Amino acid sequence: PYVIYGFAAVNQGDELLVEAGARIHFHADSGILVTNNASIKVNGTLSTDADLLENEVIFEGDRLEPLFSELPGQWGTIYLFEGSVENEFNYATIKNSTVGILCEGNQNTIEPKLKINNSQIYNSSNFGILGRASSITAENLVINNSGQSSFAGTLGGKYNFTHCTLANYWSNSFRQFPSLLLNNFQQVDETTIQTNILEEANFINCIIFGNDDPEIILDEINEAEFNFKFTNCLIRFSSNNNFPGDNYDFGNSDIYENCIFNQDPDFKAPFENEMIIGENSAANGNAFFNMAPLVPFDILGIERNTTSDIGAYENITFSED
Repeated sequence: PYVIYGFAAVNQGDELLVEAGARIHFHADSGILVTNNASIKVNGTLSTDADLLENEVIFEGDRLEPLFSELPGQWGTIYLFEGSVENEFNYATIKNSTVGILCEGNQNTIEPKLKINNSQIYNSSNFGILGRASSITAENLVINNSGQSSFAGTLGGKYNFTHCTLANYWSNSFRQFPSLLLNNFQQVDETTIQTNILEEANFINCIIFGNDDPEIILDEINEAEFNFKFTNCLIRFSSNNNFPGDNYDFGNSDIYENCIFNQDPDFKAPFENEMIIGENSAANGNAFFNMAPLVPFDILGIERNTTSDIGAYENITFSED
């Protein structure tokens, strides 16, 4: 194991490689800073033996007593500064932080500032991933149990999520924000609001659910463009949430195509971060089939086909015990 006190910084122009099986533990108020023209590449892999996640990379706190195993807010964040480039996470688990990943700036780079695949983020006291005017792509990503939003794309940006499970079953305190928050502005001070274009926010074959209602908020200021689309997603947003504006016109297929609302995702144990879906899930067989060749396996390595399931997992039959 590696134990970090304070913030470990990736210097300008450097690349931090984190190899499969690494275990990184953070003391209180610590984290990783990735600076200008630097990058972090997390190269976890899926094991082929019975312990499928043996070779994943785990980022968590340095208190290993059972009391701390799922306690949010034990350390700071992995902070991708504006100017950091081509950051990649594959088969990583990030847990018990304040913000799992803070990804800032660079929404117009040719390559996304952050690619995160086959990864899990749990028990963040604020946000699982917080993007600010940034560019993020994600496949087979699971986020749950966040004190604010599991994913927030703020001050515009460019975001593409495919076969992801963005859930929030936070139960530690009152939660003000939904699982998914998108906006195109930030409040600079009492009199100044900064705006920026939300160039794209595409969610394909994603579950966006939780223990609150609604679980999406699309907070737009008209001074900047606000582009988004949900395709074949399972979303919690009841009809009695009378949010004004065209962003919540669920009958508009240009922004909500083949989406399912308020039906049970049948998570195994969402309050314990077991987000695999069962045979009774409304997600089963309802994914947009054209994505199967592009994301051919789920987060556990199960092959997808033309009748695959929405979210990061293909369904299983739960044992009775």
